[in-house]
Amino acid sequence: LEGATKVAVRFLDDVIDVSRFPLAAQRQEALNKRRLGLGVTGLADAIVMCGLIYGSAEAAEIAAQMARTIRDAALEASADLAAEKGAFPLFDAAQFLATPYAMRLSDGQRQMISSRGLRNGLLTSIAPTGTISLLAGNVSSGIEPVFSASQDRRIVNADGSHRVERLYDYALSRWRTMGNAVSRPPGFVTVGDLTPSQHLAMAAAIQPFVDSSISKTINVAKNIGFEDFVHVYREAYELGLKGCTTFRPNDVTGSVLTQAEDAQDHCPSCQGIHLIRKEGCTTCLDCGFALCG
Repeated sequence: LEGATKVAVRFLDDVIDVSRFPLAAQRQEALNKRRLGLGVTGLADAIVMCGLIYGSAEAAEIAAQMARTIRDAALEASADLAAEKGAFPLFDAAQFLATPYAMRLSDGQRQMISSRGLRNGLLTSIAPTGTISLLAGNVSSGIEPVFSASQDRRIVNADGSHRVERLYDYALSRWRTMGNAVSRPPGFVTVGDLTPSQHLAMAAAIQPFVDSSISKTINVAKNIGFEDFVHVYREAYELGLKGCTTFRPNDVTGSVLTQAEDAQDHCPSCQGIHLIRKEGCTTCLDCGFALCG
């Protein structure tokens, strides 16, 4: 993780220089601060694979170790780039080291920044990665929990129409291809199994190591009371989170993802799990068996 982080920082720093901006002022802003947005995806699936439960104290500690590793490697890589190519133009060592974020760094890290500077004004940011996560086999997105064992994703076609594709969680798929007799890994939980406090605990474990912000949705029950709803934001504030977003299921806004409660977990023919639902039919990608209606 440390090695991948250092490569990613150098790569993202180069992206700033080769990017084409619509306006000269936008380019100048990017060059003055050289902000990066290095983040993660698949955290919840990784926690499942470690045999832990998302939202538990053990899972929060693992998440904090991950975030600390990324922060430390990113700072070192950015300092190396500053020594090689120069710090970002608006860098001020005294001002940077006086921030609450920098005050949490070790003496060695603060000395490194003071003597070598930083190439980038900001390094880490946790994005939602709802679509990006699909590229890695539908891993859990960002630092969010697994949404559901299977899900229906509403996709916009080129002509503006919509279609629905059925997807299966990556960690669960890997578990089943390993030949485990139990249908789900131990401790496998989804959004609906978690309390708001468990959501907040995961974000709070990572926040101290993120110099920008975290995208994290706190899912609450449709019938949550007002005082309980307010308490979510109070708890987020007390935990030191920079921001807090909640989602309450409702009939007005709808959602991109819905749990596929009627999903077929295994193909009736070959027992494979690589199933896709389209136009009313569930088709097995392993043997071609189709069940329509």
